[in-house]
Amino acid sequence: MTGYGVLSADDAARLLLPVAESVAAVHAPAGGHGAISPAAIEVDAHGRALLLDRARVAPDPAFTAPGAPDDVWSLAAVLLHATTGEPPAPGGTPVVPRTTGWLAPLIELGLRPDARDRPSAAEVADYLRARVAPASGGRRFPIAGLVAAGAAVVAVLGIVGAALLFTGGGEEDPPPRTKASEATSRGEDVPTAAVPSAGPTPPTAAELEDFARDYVATASGDPALGITWLTRAYQQRSPRYRQVWASIRDPRILSVSGDPTAMQVRYTYRYRLPGGGSRTEDITLFLVQDGSRLLIADAVAR
Repeated sequence: MTGYGVLSADDAARLLLPVAESVAAVHAPAGGHGAISPAAIEVDAHGRALLLDRARVAPDPAFTAPGAPDDVWSLAAVLLHATTGEPPAPGGTPVVPRTTGWLAPLIELGLRPDARDRPSAAEVADYLRARVAPASGGRRFPIAGLVAAGAAVVAVLGIVGAALLFTGGGEEDPPPRTKASEATSRGEDVPTAAVPSAGPTPPTAAELEDFARDYVATASGDPALGITWLTRAYQQRSPRYRQVWASIRDPRILSVSGDPTAMQVRYTYRYRLPGGGSRTEDITLFLVQDGSRLLIADAVAR
């Protein structure tokens, strides 16, 4: 897999979807490849990415999971390499750069030290497939167009967790950190539904913290209402909002901290997953103010 340089999240997904599908097919009969790396991926003259047979390539230590070899870990490492130009740093849980875009949560889960916390190869393929539309007549790079998340990705959402919500619907601009008057000057609309009041003056840290608590309670209890707490632009970048929040059960805020100067609030919370188990995430909300209203203009999850 050479000659493409660093790819965007969309382009990396389009190129590597058939590779993920090949890995899933190998795993279906409880098999495995064991040597996935950029050198094991061949791109033909038509832009089709093919996973070479295990007999044709040697394992690359930089793309081999610590401990027991694992194809999902290696596939996540290849996605990281495709979007950053670098393999995972050796040792520990890697920090996935935001430049990986909407692939960041998937890469982070795929590189987790405990294989039980990683998605399956089929789930990786399902998620990529739900974000990119295969071109007619074969899988080619690049492929134009995106598709909305369908039924197949709902199961993946339960594994990837709420972090998928905060990656938007594609490549995003840097998080806005301005008041609503500046957002309006950029042509950014806001919903008309009522949201909690922060008062006519800039909010205090305590008001930002209360906003975060109320937002989590509202979004988890009624996702259709929770989405009205987002700016119109952020709503449009969050097509999976309702599915994600519908998969979050019994959220509990563990810590919260507001920063009025930056118009940010950061909170850590734990929630239960539909299939059992729980997840803890660290969320930062970037807010704008329109008179007495606060709205979420962007968010990131770590």
